[in-house]
Amino acid sequence: MNSDFYNTYFEVEKSHWWFKVRRNIIFSILSKYKIEKDKKILDYGCGSGFFVGQLQKKSFNAYGMDISKKAIECGIGRGVKNLFQENEMKVNFPDSYFNVILAMDVIEHIEDDKSAIRELRKLLKSDGYLIITVPAYQWMWGIQDEATHHYRRYTTNSISGLVKNFPDLRILKKTYFNTFLFLPVALVRLMSKWLNIKNRESDFDINNKFINAIFYSIFNLESQFIRFTNFPFGVSILLVLKKK
Repeated sequence: MNSDFYNTYFEVEKSHWWFKVRRNIIFSILSKYKIEKDKKILDYGCGSGFFVGQLQKKSFNAYGMDISKKAIECGIGRGVKNLFQENEMKVNFPDSYFNVILAMDVIEHIEDDKSAIRELRKLLKSDGYLIITVPAYQWMWGIQDEATHHYRRYTTNSISGLVKNFPDLRILKKTYFNTFLFLPVALVRLMSKWLNIKNRESDFDINNKFINAIFYSIFNLESQFIRFTNFPFGVSILLVLKKK
């Protein structure tokens, strides 16, 4: 993809309601588990590193890694520090280097998701946290999954089954999220599929200032609750793991 794509995506990530609330949810989880700001945090699959920059602005010791050289160059060009390119799951960091690893909507892009978890686990210190988000429910497969080259969507049972391959990773929290907007999102996905509607490149095209404000207000309520409760269904899944 060309650099214009990553510049555009950087701006979308900055302002789109879904990205903004997902960031709030991650900050809420970091607060819940009392992650100190001097701990090393890796955003794995960081794209052009917007969230890494946000972590750094809050004084977190944050790093980002992505397979795309152009994405990393875009982030560095915008002043984000500690961004590195990954090459086919080969990383430039030693084992047990990070206290926290974020894999936010990443492993669904990787054909061998078990190998992805294995590599992330190696990079994680003992007593470190692995925080994963993934899209939920295969029946919600749609344009967004095609546009972003997903291999699969998950349920809480399937993502738990994946993690069971690694006995030293203990599940601390397992919940769906984007629950309050689940019905309209599901209806759009299903109607687009049933009516074969392909008039947009991705779900991010369904957006304007009014929709952005309304959806942000509704979805952001979850960032206040998710520290204390688990949701039984939703558009996405959040998993918090701790390495024994």
